[in-house]
Amino acid sequence: MQATSWDDLRFFLAVAKHGTLATAARELGVNASTAGRRIQALEQSLRVRLFLRTREGLRPSSAGEQLRQRLSKLEPELTRLVGGELTPAETVAGTVRIATTEALAAYLVDRGLCSLKDEHPGLVLELLGGNRPVDLARGEADMAVRVTRPEGANLKVRQLHAQGFALYGAASYLRQRGRPRSERELAGHDLLVMGGELAMLPEARWMEAREGVRICLRTNSMPALVAAARNGVGLAVLPTTWGQVETNLERLFDLPELPRRPMWLVIQPEAWERAAVQVVATRLKELLDPG
Repeated sequence: MQATSWDDLRFFLAVAKHGTLATAARELGVNASTAGRRIQALEQSLRVRLFLRTREGLRPSSAGEQLRQRLSKLEPELTRLVGGELTPAETVAGTVRIATTEALAAYLVDRGLCSLKDEHPGLVLELLGGNRPVDLARGEADMAVRVTRPEGANLKVRQLHAQGFALYGAASYLRQRGRPRSERELAGHDLLVMGGELAMLPEARWMEAREGVRICLRTNSMPALVAAARNGVGLAVLPTTWGQVETNLERLFDLPELPRRPMWLVIQPEAWERAAVQVVATRLKELLDPG
């Protein structure tokens, strides 16, 4: 895919405003063929048709109208940008508040979410980690990553990767206690189990139902549970997306009987209009939905 030129976006707005290449070209001080090439380049970079030819002139397609609405709010900054007054990184600035669970907050930091500061020095991330859902409609956060399907009108919702589950253990534990290769071999092992408000999760109930095991820790803190597993305290069930980045833990066997759990990216509608929020949402999708 070709890179999108910021200047091409200025041509797009002019054509969307006037409906003809000739009028847009006169406004921008170029000829119509140049304006046409800019629009074609933009369509190729975005891989979408932006205009439909009608008797009245060029009319934005459905995708074109969505782009026009988003860019119209950024037009002043876009004008400054192409005039050399503003760099692309500076258009992504301010604080973006991300609400998620304590576990996912730690996971996102480990995966490199904070590297956005290198690309956008004016961006500040505020991670709100906790198991209590926030109210996006009341402005408690700009966006949320949740493991349950969100409810509420006018929220922008995107389903992300569905997590599977597996049993994990540290090498130190496995050397001393042996390596179980199936559920039948779990008898005699120490288990780490989610408790508190997380006790009703399917993976927690699965662990509690094992026979012949010793449960040596219950906690409502996933980071604490993972830390205990790393230190060889016992075995733990983890989402495979988390387990694959835990280099100190070994994947013992998968648990296909546990239902795969999708994650949801939810964005407050007004917040979506900000370029900074769109950039953060794109990075979250890359980190949580690698497929």
